[in-house]
Amino acid sequence: MAQKLDLLIIGNGVAGNNAALTARRINPDMSIMILGKESHTEYAAPALPDYLSGELTKEKILVNTFESYAKHGIQVHLNDEVVEIDPAEKLVITASGAEFEYGKLIVATGSFPIQLRRMKGTNLPGNFVLKTIDDVDAMVAYPGKQAVIVGSGAIGLEGGLALKERGYEKVTVVEALDWISMKSFDKETADEVVKSLNENGLEVYSGEAVMGVEGTDKVRAVRTSKRIIPCDLILWGIGVRPRVDLAQKTGIALGELGGIQVDDFMRTNLPDIYACGDCTESTDRLSGKKALNLFWEPAARGGMVAGANCAGVEKEFNGSIALFLTYIGETSVVAFGKTEKDLEGTSYQVLEDRSHGWYRRVLLQDGKVMGAQLVNTFDGVNELLDQVQKEAPVDLELLQREDSGKYAAMQLSLASYIKQLRKQAK
Repeated sequence: MAQKLDLLIIGNGVAGNNAALTARRINPDMSIMILGKESHTEYAAPALPDYLSGELTKEKILVNTFESYAKHGIQVHLNDEVVEIDPAEKLVITASGAEFEYGKLIVATGSFPIQLRRMKGTNLPGNFVLKTIDDVDAMVAYPGKQAVIVGSGAIGLEGGLALKERGYEKVTVVEALDWISMKSFDKETADEVVKSLNENGLEVYSGEAVMGVEGTDKVRAVRTSKRIIPCDLILWGIGVRPRVDLAQKTGIALGELGGIQVDDFMRTNLPDIYACGDCTESTDRLSGKKALNLFWEPAARGGMVAGANCAGVEKEFNGSIALFLTYIGETSVVAFGKTEKDLEGTSYQVLEDRSHGWYRRVLLQDGKVMGAQLVNTFDGVNELLDQVQKEAPVDLELLQREDSGKYAAMQLSLASYIKQLRKQAK
């Protein structure tokens, strides 16, 4: 006989857990259960590279324990993948045959890492991704000393640095595009980041496509369009995609980009079924277009919105931002908004600042901040991000006005910030 729940959540990541905790805070009496495919309680996915490096233990990255779930009155059913949703009967069935009946259902199935399965050698021992605790445990247990990181997104770079810190003799990053993280960085910013990667012991090759993996019994080398790189381990960091197979099978509508389509209240097209996190599409707050911004922050916020609505308090999700944020050793790297590539063919201005041991790059168009890239500093990030979202003109005369108090503090700070940049750019 199926167990009945007021709120059933599929997915034990940050989106699912935030949904559960938000619903519990709003409604102390509703019955809530989280279903998880993995055997672990919730953990901090952004801290996985720190676990891989050995800087943090497994216990340190756990966010919730069975005791904390019990304290909040949230039931958990782990290590049992959901295989079927019956919307007509409001029933969920797991791989073990367990059945659960729901009043409201939240789908928070997350994302999966892209791996080039059809490429020769990608099925050999020594091929890894970095998405879960089990992925890290598998890499730590594998006997390797030389690694190749395929792709230059934040997770690939962080994973490469973690392996180097763990004791790998050689770590090489291979990027097929002309420079690393091309969607987030202009070339000048990428060069600054590569310099920092080199200082931390990583080699970087851009403009080289991976053509195959060498080896018969296990990974022996990566073959690119320009060279053969000997290695024992390959970490694939070429991106993630929404995990939507269960939703698709259920009849939950997908958006044009392949994520679950939700409204501002995180509702799907099916009655009493909501979705949040990496499995969903959202509206990009900078472009106004639909996007797959599969990051921790929008997943956390989307979970809160879904949980609140399921508990009876109306909340809206105000979109997501593609914010590149990582550390290369002690060097911070942050980028958001448009790049020069995005503005190609239009009139725009680039402001640069290389003082104080940092690098700041701001793109202006018609007096508006269109994008920013900062290395080794967070100075002005909040002001810049605020203006990119608002697409408001930068008021450079603001500081001289007696009535400047009526303007937002962020705008005031930004005016000073842009003035400083322009002065240093001369």
